[in-house]
Amino acid sequence: MTIYTGFVQLTDLPDGFLELNSNILTEQERIYSGAMTDWLQRSEWRCGRILLRYLVGDAYAVQRESIVIHTLSSGQLVAETPAGQVYVSHARIPGVWVGATSDAYPVGVDLVNRADFPVDIDGKERSAEDWAGVEALAKLTSKGLAWALTTACYPVDGLITTRDGNRFRAVNIDGTPEHIHATLLTTAEKVPNVVAVDLLANLLPDVHNN
Repeated sequence: MTIYTGFVQLTDLPDGFLELNSNILTEQERIYSGAMTDWLQRSEWRCGRILLRYLVGDAYAVQRESIVIHTLSSGQLVAETPAGQVYVSHARIPGVWVGATSDAYPVGVDLVNRADFPVDIDGKERSAEDWAGVEALAKLTSKGLAWALTTACYPVDGLITTRDGNRFRAVNIDGTPEHIHATLLTTAEKVPNVVAVDLLANLLPDVHNN
């Protein structure tokens, strides 16, 4: 099983990236993001959805304009592509984005700024690693944040065991700055081959080739 990941600091995107690619957003995505009153938050949310299409397009060699992202009735986020349906997950904090995709099993990904932690949640101290695991688990299982908070998200031998007995594998995402922690979760059944996609290499070829 291969999982493709991508990490981007949004300040590294070329000028005009959003304007150039906004046509690949769906009307629903425009309406949803249009309700955001903060201009920067709205712009970064739209960039995140566009970057998710770049990741899926690069991973499976399909045209990003042909990719439709939607949520299944189960709550899992997927992308419909000419090569078939794939699972996707992504996360954003101010100025930073990370995404992951797999064609075999659902994935969940989250990232946090280490400087914001630890935090107290319902009387329990949460580290950056723990909180990212909670968020990633909520996305992977589609059972919601309240349910994920009932699980201790400290991996034991790389595995998280939930209260219902299911197990999930925690995988590191390489290439993030030291102040950023990113957690990727997938099924525990197999050890995945994690491939990092350099999205900026395709956006800024002159920079990466010099």
